[in-house]
Amino acid sequence: MSSTTKSTRKWAPKGKGGCSTCKSRHIRCDDQHPRCTPCQKSSRQCEYSANPNPDPLKIVHWQPTNSLVLRQPSPNPSHTNDEARAFDFFRTRVAVTLGGFFDSSFWTQDVLQVAQQEDPIRHAIVALASLSEGMLKRSQDAVATVPGPLAIQQYSKAISNLKGRMQGGNESSAEVVLITCALFICIEMFQNNHESALSQMSSGVYVFYNWHSRQRSPRSIGHPKLAVQLEGIFGRLMLQTILFVETQPAEWKFVAPEFTPVLPLVPSVFRAVDEARDYLNSCMCSLYHRVISAQLHGLGEQDVTADPTSQLGSDPLAEWSRSFRSFVFEEGIQLSPKEQKAALLLEMQHMIASILAVAGPYSQETIFDRFEQDFSQTVALASRLLTMSPAEAYESSLPTFDMGILPQLYFVASRCRHPSIRRQALHLLRQGPSQEGIWHREMLTNIAERLMCLEEMDCEGAQSSVDVPASVRLSVINAKIDSARRIVTLHCCRQQSVDEGRTNVIHELVEY
Repeated sequence: MSSTTKSTRKWAPKGKGGCSTCKSRHIRCDDQHPRCTPCQKSSRQCEYSANPNPDPLKIVHWQPTNSLVLRQPSPNPSHTNDEARAFDFFRTRVAVTLGGFFDSSFWTQDVLQVAQQEDPIRHAIVALASLSEGMLKRSQDAVATVPGPLAIQQYSKAISNLKGRMQGGNESSAEVVLITCALFICIEMFQNNHESALSQMSSGVYVFYNWHSRQRSPRSIGHPKLAVQLEGIFGRLMLQTILFVETQPAEWKFVAPEFTPVLPLVPSVFRAVDEARDYLNSCMCSLYHRVISAQLHGLGEQDVTADPTSQLGSDPLAEWSRSFRSFVFEEGIQLSPKEQKAALLLEMQHMIASILAVAGPYSQETIFDRFEQDFSQTVALASRLLTMSPAEAYESSLPTFDMGILPQLYFVASRCRHPSIRRQALHLLRQGPSQEGIWHREMLTNIAERLMCLEEMDCEGAQSSVDVPASVRLSVINAKIDSARRIVTLHCCRQQSVDEGRTNVIHELVEY
């Protein structure tokens, strides 16, 4: 009987280790990794939570691969109690939120696994966790997040450790450098250090695509799952860099024809929300990169101003939309509440991406009047998404790593000239999360509101976009952010004569 009892107890922890989705559905999980059979059959997200009982600095065991230079841990690790507690805080509170409505396994599994053997990543994790803990403790009206001593110490250690290894001939794999870079970007984002965050984003994207272009395929690299995750992470960082209000395209090394992401072959139907997100991001990365490359490298007037989808012989965004609708409406799949939010966000992102693909290359602001129905639908989707989560949940949560609802609403508020629609977008923007990636709610709200006031200054009683003439509309050429003073300098132009091409340049200071 004693052996039977031991056998039963031996298997008990395995039952507790089933995926969170199966636990919430109260069904048996076969504990298959990275995705269990029940989640595969139902096309649900499959996430495993780590066992909270062991030492948080030793809970994940990284399997050696050819692409990572792994070193044996020291026999007497000098992890302090503060480091262990911060590492556990990252695992339980920070990592699970970085993915937003989508799969967070890169943060909850991959990053934690590599951190067991790679000191730069471990120090960066502790720094980010300490900073995040301070963010949750501070009052909501605080001007900025000031990192504590532990965050500063660990951030410095991560930087010096990585530099020392790279400069001293102690080679670090590309994966380690890229993961550390992603964590550094998080740290700068969370402090609202926009200048530093943008610089690191641009450099990180260049490092990734330079490395990626030398490989036949990310799936042929030593650890294919991690390589594919990094492709998604830095693809989405490229989108943030290109779409953000402050742009420095002349300084973007990654904008080179040889780095243009390949357009994906969109399947007829998606198997999961995360797969749909990956394909949409791949389409946007390729299309936007082509437009920016054409503008910077002088590929001809026709190339620069034409709709990029018209030059491809197909419309990948339209193909994505058909596949997504087949997935959502025709497959009869029951989405979880989190997946429903993700699906709404994807619809919004696709709608704005489709507008930008057509209108982006043109200089006349009146082209956006064609898309009033799309703007209105985007606002309706945003309203549905925000009502699914209480406002206090956004105020008390940590920022996500990727873009969410904020850029979509900002785009509507700044580019739609229908007075009612743009005011609805502004209203929802004020109710959204305080921060998503590098996108700061107060900054975006104040910029969009200032643009609206300048454009409608002499349009009293405007009822539609027709009442806002082309001569008063502003195109934001660029914006310069001063994070220390919390001021944005807008560089705008106003087209005075469409026929003669005369413009009036305006500079505006916007506080946030």
